[in-house]
Amino acid sequence: MRRNSTNTDYLRFTLAAVALILLQIFSNLFQFFPTFAGVFFSYIIINAEKEEKFLYVVLSFLYLSFYELNKGFFLFSYFLLFIIFYNVFNQKIIDSFKCKNCILFIYISVAYIGHFFINSFFAYILNMEFPSFSQVYFYYIAFDFIVSIIFFRSKI
Repeated sequence: MRRNSTNTDYLRFTLAAVALILLQIFSNLFQFFPTFAGVFFSYIIINAEKEEKFLYVVLSFLYLSFYELNKGFFLFSYFLLFIIFYNVFNQKIIDSFKCKNCILFIYISVAYIGHFFINSFFAYILNMEFPSFSQVYFYYIAFDFIVSIIFFRSKI
């Protein structure tokens, strides 16, 4: 009897993409629904130099760009934040902290607070309205920190 050996990676990839689009839709409808921007930013930083994860890093940047467009931020500000943070601060943070949870918390905090400051800087330069910083960001940081501990603690 012949065995059915179909590749289910495409199905998983498609379902993950649909889930992320639904996540963005629900985060627009409900304020306390997390967007996981910190989780994706942490994933990008952790896997930036791994060649086998290149496609997933690019797709994570694509998700963060979709997040920026959806929320009204400046496009590619996460990409700029990644370039600045990764080249200037990342190695210093890894050398300074031995606590993996502390490093993850810094990555997620930079993802939200650094993104806010970059968008505020662009708004100042272009003489536009500043983005608002609310207490919801702290909820997002806490929730993304818990999710990142689950997924990335062993990968740092």
